[in-house]
Amino acid sequence: MRPALYASCAIGLLVGGLGCATQGTGGGGAVASAVVTVQYTNPQSFTDFRVQGRDVQYSTSTFTGEVTRTLEPVMASQFPGYRLTLQFTNIDLAGQRTTGPRSVRVVRTRHPARLSFNYVLQDKSGKAAASGSRTLVQTSTARGPSASGTVGAETQMLQRWLRGLSVTR
Repeated sequence: MRPALYASCAIGLLVGGLGCATQGTGGGGAVASAVVTVQYTNPQSFTDFRVQGRDVQYSTSTFTGEVTRTLEPVMASQFPGYRLTLQFTNIDLAGQRTTGPRSVRVVRTRHPARLSFNYVLQDKSGKAAASGSRTLVQTSTARGPSASGTVGAETQMLQRWLRGLSVTR
């Protein structure tokens, strides 16, 4: 009963458009035919969401761009014609920021990435093929920013999750 309730709530939130949203490829403005849509609910209250030590606006734009670039190829190969909406409710980026004027993020297993989100995967007709709420926790160290961008650990987690997503077809 609980998963069905969570899924219903997630669909309601996503359809209702609560929170802030950045859609489309590259994290720019809204794109009607977006394969991956990323939304945020109260990102200013997320546990640790300062990409490169910057503000929420920069962080949402950067995170959205990297998530869409990472997930669109997976969508094309596994779910052609489908659309994915991710609504993040909390983000705790991997590692911990150092202090000082040249603050950097040090990634260690003591501070794993955590992503909490609601999701809806819709088929070509707009029918929900999969939906629910998830919290992903990093279980291994990412390959590093050069291989996967500035939020490599987080995008790798989302990629693994999407590849393993079961749908009703």
